[in-house]
Amino acid sequence: MESNTEQGIFSSFMSLRSLMSLRSLLRCVLAAALLLTASPGAFARGGGDDGGGSGSGGGGNDKSLVLRINPAIAAPGGVVALVVRTYAPRPIRQGQISIRVVRRPKPAKALTAEELKAPVRPLTLLSAVVYSPQNDALTQAVLNALPDSQRVGVTFQSPSGSVNSVDGPLAVFRFRLDPSVQPGEIFDLSLEPAQTTLTDGSGRTVTLEPRGAMLTVRAPADPYRVEAESDKVDPGEAAELGVNTFEPFLVSGGRVTLTWNPRIAGGPPTVKLDPRYGRSTYTVDTSRPGRLVVDFKSPDSSFNTVPGTIVAISLPISPSAGIGASSPFSFDPAGTYFLNRRGKKIRLALKNGTIAVQ
Repeated sequence: MESNTEQGIFSSFMSLRSLMSLRSLLRCVLAAALLLTASPGAFARGGGDDGGGSGSGGGGNDKSLVLRINPAIAAPGGVVALVVRTYAPRPIRQGQISIRVVRRPKPAKALTAEELKAPVRPLTLLSAVVYSPQNDALTQAVLNALPDSQRVGVTFQSPSGSVNSVDGPLAVFRFRLDPSVQPGEIFDLSLEPAQTTLTDGSGRTVTLEPRGAMLTVRAPADPYRVEAESDKVDPGEAAELGVNTFEPFLVSGGRVTLTWNPRIAGGPPTVKLDPRYGRSTYTVDTSRPGRLVVDFKSPDSSFNTVPGTIVAISLPISPSAGIGASSPFSFDPAGTYFLNRRGKKIRLALKNGTIAVQ
């Protein structure tokens, strides 16, 4: 039978162990709380399927910044413009961007003799630019040949720290596409995370959400593709739409006419033509509900020298729009045309979009 002294010692020992366990638990909870407070960006992620539209994220310092390569199209021997863009302003002082270009393989049974001879390194670098409102971004670009692909990279520094202080095109790489590539070939374009870094004005590394795309080779006689950009949006928010191009070609002027179901809208759209896509002046007609007409001119025919969302459109959605409602976002072919530098209409292939309420 244990003595009272032994029982007292045992009780004191167990009390001490309980106290130590409680203190350890409290230390673990405190450490976890400090970790979450210090590193919010490690757990945050931008929203949106395509980086645009409402809730797309990338704006605040506690969210990742969507860095996306735009899809590109070019004809053999033509100029390829790889545009890297963001969907939220966040000033950047310096950084580096690395893109890998890989030829997408075809099934062996589908290969022709010409396709077998097609180069796996089809690009010749012409130029690279990083945009800053102060025009002070110093850049250096290099194109490296890998055994089965190519890697293009640019390093840049902006003393004013104004790169990406306005969202949209951040960098543009221009290449000459090898004349021997075959129409229908596809090259995958991917941002290399380990070699792509951006630093803000405070010297902090920006958490990135990279998104790749592809380069499609078209036949020389094919028309230029122009697309009405779709969006998914919440009721009462604004749908971020636009008119997209995929390769550079000179445009001296033209008109864009788009239609949608007026019942889905909460008001008239606003329109912007970003000067980074080329010099232009424009007028907007929203007098008819569900219809937008944009007339534009470019005296030096520089419009669309940078392809992408050359006409940005923000359309407020009615708060009463039901979840699951949708509307076509369509070109009026009779009221949509681009003019070359001689004032002649350019052959276009128009692709319509959709506005979806979710």
